[in-house]
Amino acid sequence: MSQALVLESLTAVRGAPLFTPIDYLVQPGTLLGIVGPNGAGKSSLLGAIAGTGGVRQGVVRYGSKDLARLPSRHRARTISLMNQESTAPNELRAIDVVGIGAQAGAAANGSAADVAHHALASLEIEHLAMRVCSTLSGGERQLVQVARVLAQGAPVMLLDEPTSALDLGHQLTVMHALHERAAAGHIVVVTMHDLTQALRWATLIALVSSGTVEIGAPESVIHPDVVRKAYGVEAEVFDSPTGSPTLSLVRPKGLSPVFPVHMMPTASRRS
Repeated sequence: MSQALVLESLTAVRGAPLFTPIDYLVQPGTLLGIVGPNGAGKSSLLGAIAGTGGVRQGVVRYGSKDLARLPSRHRARTISLMNQESTAPNELRAIDVVGIGAQAGAAANGSAADVAHHALASLEIEHLAMRVCSTLSGGERQLVQVARVLAQGAPVMLLDEPTSALDLGHQLTVMHALHERAAAGHIVVVTMHDLTQALRWATLIALVSSGTVEIGAPESVIHPDVVRKAYGVEAEVFDSPTGSPTLSLVRPKGLSPVFPVHMMPTASRRS
């Protein structure tokens, strides 16, 4: 049965706390987008939730279970992680990498091999299955790591910028797959830079900026006033002709506009 992810007085520490402690219940079925300026602490917040990559203060629970106290096998069945350092040995095939995730998650919905193939197919990269990692491009390796997380099938999925190296088509495919997992009752936490992508896909936003974390609905957090304060740019938020929420960056704060930069969606939200 799905349970909430409980953050209790949680912060990441790098000499000193990076942001004020967070107390929040992330409910099943949530796609939480972590956004914020470079260096604000997005990856550090994700690492604090995962319990990796540095010092943290506070407690993270899945339901009543303290994740830090879970045996490694039980932990792998509860939480999965793709960070920016996630790599695989060059000699492994893509199917082997994804199979590691399926085995860690006990492949509850079929054999590890079947689950791994399904995860690759869900990202439209099943043709990469027998390729060794040394022959894959950076974007293909990133897709394989996302497939590994999907194959693991943990109720809590954490991904650090999973679309950063991907073309537009694969960005849409990955976010659609993650949205489907959230809709099925998983808790999916994703760091991202693209605020239009966050508006389109996230059901909850955590904005990390200036030592604070603001959590709320996308339309309340990704707001022109908030964007101006956090990023130092003027912005407009509106619905595109397809109904997708869209962010238009107008100009750096204090400068005259030259050419508006529009970040238009390529498909309707959560299509």
